[in-house]
Amino acid sequence: MMNQGGVASCSSLLKNATAWRHHCILWVCREWDSGFSEFHCCSFQVSQDMAGGTNHPSEAFSKMASGSQGRVVEHRTQKLVREAEKPLTPSAFQKEMSLTTRKRLVSKKKLNLPQIVQPQDKPETSHHKFSAVYPDHRSLQPFPPEVVFQNYTPGEVYEMPVVLRNRDKDYFHQLLCITEREEFIVPICAVGARAVLDFPDLLDFSECPVKYSSEKTLLVHNLGNRTARYHLSTQSPFSVTPEVGTLGVGDVVQVTVGFQPLQSGDHSASLVVHYDTGENTHTSLHGTAVDVHIRLDRDTVTVGKTYITMSNHTTVRIHNLSGITARFQWKAFDTQEEEDQLKLRQYHRLCRQEKDKLSDFLKERRVDTTHREHSALLTRTIQRERARLQGDPMLFNNDIFSLEPKEGEIRPNCSAEINVFFKPQAARVYEQAVYCDISGRETRLPLLLIGEGLGPQLHFSFEELDIGEVFVRAAHSYEAILLNNGPIEAPFRLAPPATAMSSCFAFLPQEGIVAPGRLQAIQISFCPTILGEFKEEFWFHVTESPKPVTLTIRGFVMGLTFHFDVPALHFGDVSFGFPRTLRCSLSNTSLAPMAFNLCIPEDGLGEASICSSLQIFKTTRQSWRKGAQGFMKPREFHISPCRGTIRSLGSQDIEVTLCSNTVREYRLELVVDVDGVGEKVLALTLTARCIVPPLQVLNPVVTFGRCCLTVPYNEKLTLLNDSDLPGCYGVLPQEHKEKAAAWYSSSAPSGIIEAHSSVEIPLTLEAQLLGECSITAEVAVFGSKGSPLEIHLECIGQGPVVYVYPRKINFGTIPVLQDSSKSLQLSNQTDIPATFWAEMAGKRSRWRIEPSKGVVPPKSEVSLIVTANLDDTEKFQDKVKVFIENSYMDTIPVQAVGTGTTIVTDKPFAPALNFKPHFSFTPCCYQFKMTNKGRRIHRLYWTTEGFRIFWRNTRPPALGGTKSKNASQTPRAGSPVFKLRPLQIDLRPGQTVEMVLEGCSSTAQEVKERLLCHALVGKEKAKKKIMQVNVTCEFICPVVQMSSRAITFRVEKKPSDVLMLQYKPLSLKNICSLPLSIVLDLEQPFLICDVNQQPLPADSKPMVLDVGEELHFCIQFNPAYENDLNSRVAERALRVSFMEHPHEEHIAVRGEVHFPNLRLQAKALDFGCVMNDTKQVLYMEMTNCSPLPALYHWSFQTDSQVNTIRFLPSPPTFKPQSSKKEQVFPRRHSKTEGVEEPTEAPEAMQDPARENPAQQPANAEDSLEAEELSSTAVEPQKLVRMRGLSQFTAVEHLNLGIQEVFNVQPLWGVLPPGQSELVTFSFFGHANIVARVTALCHVEGGPTYEVALAGAASCPSYQLDMEEIDWGLQVFNQVLKAEVTLRNTGAVEFTYVVPNSSTGTAANPLPGVPVVVPTTGSIAPGKEQVLKVYYLPGRPRVFCTTFQVQVGCLEPAEIRLKGEGAFPVITMDLPWMLKGNKKYEKILKEIRHNMEIPIKGSEPSILNLEQCTDDSDAKKEQCSLSVEDSEEESEEILQEEEENLEEEGQRSESYYLWSSAVMESPMESSRKSSRKLSMKSLMESLMEPSMESFMKSFMEPPMESSPESYKDESGTIWETWMQMEIEKKLIEDRVLELERAVASCGPKDRVFNKQMRQSLVNIELSEYILRMGKVPLNESVSHTVTISNPGLLPVSFQVNGSVLQHTGFSVDLDHVQGLTYCHSHKFEVHFNSANLPLGEVDVLLPIKVAGGCTVHIHFYATVIDTFSTKCKLPRKGQKSNGSKILRSSKSGTANLASSSEDKEPESSIYSSKDKP
Repeated sequence: MMNQGGVASCSSLLKNATAWRHHCILWVCREWDSGFSEFHCCSFQVSQDMAGGTNHPSEAFSKMASGSQGRVVEHRTQKLVREAEKPLTPSAFQKEMSLTTRKRLVSKKKLNLPQIVQPQDKPETSHHKFSAVYPDHRSLQPFPPEVVFQNYTPGEVYEMPVVLRNRDKDYFHQLLCITEREEFIVPICAVGARAVLDFPDLLDFSECPVKYSSEKTLLVHNLGNRTARYHLSTQSPFSVTPEVGTLGVGDVVQVTVGFQPLQSGDHSASLVVHYDTGENTHTSLHGTAVDVHIRLDRDTVTVGKTYITMSNHTTVRIHNLSGITARFQWKAFDTQEEEDQLKLRQYHRLCRQEKDKLSDFLKERRVDTTHREHSALLTRTIQRERARLQGDPMLFNNDIFSLEPKEGEIRPNCSAEINVFFKPQAARVYEQAVYCDISGRETRLPLLLIGEGLGPQLHFSFEELDIGEVFVRAAHSYEAILLNNGPIEAPFRLAPPATAMSSCFAFLPQEGIVAPGRLQAIQISFCPTILGEFKEEFWFHVTESPKPVTLTIRGFVMGLTFHFDVPALHFGDVSFGFPRTLRCSLSNTSLAPMAFNLCIPEDGLGEASICSSLQIFKTTRQSWRKGAQGFMKPREFHISPCRGTIRSLGSQDIEVTLCSNTVREYRLELVVDVDGVGEKVLALTLTARCIVPPLQVLNPVVTFGRCCLTVPYNEKLTLLNDSDLPGCYGVLPQEHKEKAAAWYSSSAPSGIIEAHSSVEIPLTLEAQLLGECSITAEVAVFGSKGSPLEIHLECIGQGPVVYVYPRKINFGTIPVLQDSSKSLQLSNQTDIPATFWAEMAGKRSRWRIEPSKGVVPPKSEVSLIVTANLDDTEKFQDKVKVFIENSYMDTIPVQAVGTGTTIVTDKPFAPALNFKPHFSFTPCCYQFKMTNKGRRIHRLYWTTEGFRIFWRNTRPPALGGTKSKNASQTPRAGSPVFKLRPLQIDLRPGQTVEMVLEGCSSTAQEVKERLLCHALVGKEKAKKKIMQVNVTCEFICPVVQMSSRAITFRVEKKPSDVLMLQYKPLSLKNICSLPLSIVLDLEQPFLICDVNQQPLPADSKPMVLDVGEELHFCIQFNPAYENDLNSRVAERALRVSFMEHPHEEHIAVRGEVHFPNLRLQAKALDFGCVMNDTKQVLYMEMTNCSPLPALYHWSFQTDSQVNTIRFLPSPPTFKPQSSKKEQVFPRRHSKTEGVEEPTEAPEAMQDPARENPAQQPANAEDSLEAEELSSTAVEPQKLVRMRGLSQFTAVEHLNLGIQEVFNVQPLWGVLPPGQSELVTFSFFGHANIVARVTALCHVEGGPTYEVALAGAASCPSYQLDMEEIDWGLQVFNQVLKAEVTLRNTGAVEFTYVVPNSSTGTAANPLPGVPVVVPTTGSIAPGKEQVLKVYYLPGRPRVFCTTFQVQVGCLEPAEIRLKGEGAFPVITMDLPWMLKGNKKYEKILKEIRHNMEIPIKGSEPSILNLEQCTDDSDAKKEQCSLSVEDSEEESEEILQEEEENLEEEGQRSESYYLWSSAVMESPMESSRKSSRKLSMKSLMESLMEPSMESFMKSFMEPPMESSPESYKDESGTIWETWMQMEIEKKLIEDRVLELERAVASCGPKDRVFNKQMRQSLVNIELSEYILRMGKVPLNESVSHTVTISNPGLLPVSFQVNGSVLQHTGFSVDLDHVQGLTYCHSHKFEVHFNSANLPLGEVDVLLPIKVAGGCTVHIHFYATVIDTFSTKCKLPRKGQKSNGSKILRSSKSGTANLASSSEDKEPESSIYSSKDKP
């Protein structure tokens, strides 16, 4: 009876013993490897404690202690207490877990009463009826109260005694103790390894701001001996993260405890740590929440008056005077409880809405859902709404007031400005309270927002409009101005009228918007209908304005007055049917408009009268004879307008038109009706008389003359009107026209004839009979009641006239037996058709006429075709007779001559014969008959054009024959395709002969050949060509149209499928012009079947296909023709052969059988060599290339011969082999040319001389020798060494399994068709391992694929070709370049990095900081990478710095850079002008001060240098010792110099500024190295013999103080050295300035570009002085100046001589290139005073030094009058300086001395008092 926790309970009871003894149980706990615990129970006897007996349980423990091997602790007197659960603090738990079992038992000072499991009734279980203890107390006290085995070790046996003390009477019990009153349990547990987290017992946050998150981070260690799996919990306002975690033994984790109280005051809680073993520890958490000093700058914010639709704003500040970052939010409620209540109300409202929406939706869709489904839908919807509401921060949101920002943060001791925006929507006062919920304040800060909204300021320009007296129904217009004086738009709208009079007013516009500051004109229209006085008030409602705008209108309405402008309208005489119009005016004399109606009561009520303009379009006789008479009297008057409205004080023109259809006199009235006044209120008299004018015919007889029958002829009839009125006439239609001899008509039968005028009427006549005829026509007058006017028409009828041409037809020469046609024209000259017929005059005529009869239309022509068909080649003649009906006959002669041949064939043969398509390789034959249809015999000869025909009797042609006309058509070699038989024939007239034409071709081609036939006709002697036949034949191959050129079978085999036979249809159709016979052939696994899928017999006959016929087949495919599971494809060809032709057709037949197959990207994966104990992952794409899903799983092949895992021995220690040239890297030399960023690949940056030895120069030996000489000046390079080999350590070779080396993921899966998946292959690089394994991919229903995996593990190794780069002497402001080669000498690809890389670039590095390109990369095994190093010295001094290259995780390698920066400099044997210049004097003083100390301190060392002149080793050692002594002393000097400069504030400022811009380490090391090497390099240079004299003069300047004392050689060098020191000091000051400027820029702008580097030498130097003295006018003097190079760098310079123009000075110096060290150049300075004014001449000549500072020479001269000098001047051309010339015996150059007149001596770089 055991459990996993190691606690066992025994429910077995031991019977009570007869003796008064206690049985104590000894438990033994043993833990096995499986994790279970086993308890052994041993009993031992303890003497009875009888009512105060002497035996004590401690005695038993003492006895047990002697037999328990010291593992049982002694009992101590302990206090009995009741069991009470108290929180276990972390420290107590830590202390308890650190105790052993003995110490824990000893430390147990209190005895807890055991737990009573079940009370017992004592009378029922014992003879004792009374007990000495209370009923609720235990009768037995166990010791220890619980058995705990502390920190036990698995597998060990532990013992502990348990003593039961009888507090009531003696009972014997084990673990489960049963008394007469109760049962209780003595807990026994074994406590093994435990995790112990050192949480504190108390964590006090002290005072923290309220509503602010305060955190404390605890660094918790696991002090136990087991991994801790824990869970942390606490109560609000405390929080802890992380809540769950796992911590290993000895590990550390950070636990953050947060305190965010929402209310001020004290807060306490517990941080409970729940261990997975069941223990809980409690850490007390305490904190006090207080309000911090955060406030608003005011409680009320009043925004200025604001117009609606506009916004105004003001600001309010939140002052955070605390030390926390306050987070604020603007809320609409005072407390959080109000917000929660609002959210709850919104939640309930949304729930109801969503429930209703869901119910309506389900009802609308008629969805039948169960109650559970309905509840689920509703629950999900409600949960979404609840989540949305819970996440709503409930920020202040109002349409009137808004605050920006609504939330944010305020940093400590800062303020936040809040913008309050006010946008009113109505004209009223707004008040709104908002609350600022901010961290650090328990209650929200209230803020009252007040603002007043103003509406639009709209009003009329006047309040009342008095319109006075107006007429009724008169329209009046007025205008009112609506003004907007406000800054916002004012929308207005007119209120509807409320009275009858107000409805007479109209306002435009009735609504609108008046822009700010603008006006709106309101147009008022008034048309009154009510008489009397009125006063109306109109309201205009303004949007968002509480009061409308009012306009009052008052006035009085009066009646109307009007009249005509004429007394009557007199029309006079009017013509019948002709309208006449008269006009009058009706005037309105009132001030109101008048609506009127006009009418003539006595006018007719019928239809309107007929006007003559309409009558002329009527053509019936009845309409002209009856006139306009109808049933009702017509309406003859028309009034325009008959009604209308006349404006006030206006008039209306009235037109009255009379169109009379009655011959009579008129006297009528025009009456006026006025609306609203009355009818016939005014009348106007109308008078008129209607008459019909008499018309006359001037030519009553019209003669047409001769007229062709049915041809119309035109004549004119004249009609006269002598009256004063116009008339209307019309020619009446002809009656009984079908019986008349002639027909008449008119194109203009009716019309108008004006008064006193005439008109011509056109008449058309058509004669119907031959001879003379006369008919009568009638003309009617409109309105006349008499008979119409009569006119007589006369004519003579006649027949047609036809002209025939040409008068003779000559066919000329025409082919025989063929129709040849000519045309004969018949022209009808008359207007009637002419009937004709024609015939030939001769019998058996060879001509015919078509058509032989017909009709010639009037005024047109008809063409007759005369066709000749001759039967011989002779001349033929005949005549054509033409007969015309009712006319004469005409005869036309014809003639023709025949040409050609009369030989004809019964079938089509000549001139072309087309055999149409014919199969090649098959002969074609054409049989026909030839007949002679002529009158003479023919002898025929057949040939083929272009081919020779060898006749038996043919003689060979003469050799000297002439060339014929058809020589170009020479006979072709070979024979023609077509041959004709017989070739020679004699045909008599009417005789027929059979002919055969045959041909055959072996190729498919189109053949065109020409057959020629020559004949001897009759008795003619010469042959002539009578026939030419073009024979054409297209020899073709058979063509079959196939339903498919390719037949594809596709079978997808699933694992459960069975492969079945597959069939595909095939049809063949003959699409050529000849029938075909085909034979089919197909190989396995395909078979040819019929349409019923039955295989065709093997010996089947050829199938015949007619033209256009189609055959249908089936192709069978057997997919099981192979037994493997690989997807396969069978490709065969179905051969279609033809019996008629050897050509064959092929149909591609393809059968695809698809299994679940995969396509792996590779069959082998090589992980290469990885670093030891690392993991390499490769990915391979696996594609399902089949159309079926592929179920796959991976495994490894278990064949030990294929899978090999072996360990390599530890690699040997590599040693550099200097004897082999290929392992020695050549020395890299520096380059100072222009620097660019490297763009080539690492392989492209190799040394070209090393790659191609043939390209090395011929003087390679000299170069090597020079290299050895140059290397002596620097330290020898250290040997190149291998790095990374030390990482190899002895590794224990384990017996590894395949799964421990390789892994495949995923192991199994399903890949859909066409999709791909990346398979991950992992290789675990155990130390020095080489493994080869085959991975198997099993596909269900498919094949198994193999992938060979290989990998190895090793450690990286690399090699650097150099560890030191010595640039030597270089220009300080130019970028130096070098290359370092990093080679991977191991088997593992590694990555390298250059740590602490500079922010500069390769083109623009920062001074003193190297730039390495590239800074990082990877190098494959055996490859190398060239690292380009760029360095800018930046100062003219010795430099030394380093940079590191770190490969992988190996120790970084350090590469040293050293050299010396210098600058080109020149000096001249001229004095410097330094006196009076404080800058130069200060620099000179510093140099003298710095040189005094080393001269004194290093004097012994300098003396030792003089003794080191020979080559003895002893002297060299002494010299080197002296140098070392000098170095130590120089270090002290340099240190003192640096301290002096720091006091002046120069060096320290530059150092700290520059160290902030670049990395401190390289700069600091560079400066220290520069200080160390500067004196060392100086001392090394002193050892050279050439520098000995220089150093003597340098260290021991002349001590004389006179100016002449340092004009010797040593003094000049001393001055030159001082000049160089001054320039160096100026350059260093310039460098300091630029460094400060660069350091002040941002990191991205810190660039030391080329312009900045060039500006380092753009400094202002002191001027050299050359005084030419006093020169008489028109004289010249000269001076020789020597320019020397005191520096070690070659120098080039040039002179800008243009500045000397017109100054008298000139120099013979232009450009000097490459002046080397210690060399000089001399040039002459000339001064010519000719053409110069008297007085002083001074000019400044610049000398530009390439890469250095510009040097200036100041020339001085004084031009004097010739007669003013008293001394004897030198001759012209003689060198002079003032008044005397001093010559030097040593150099032979002229030294100019100052004249006696010059009071001040020439100034050098020292003043007289400063000279040594």
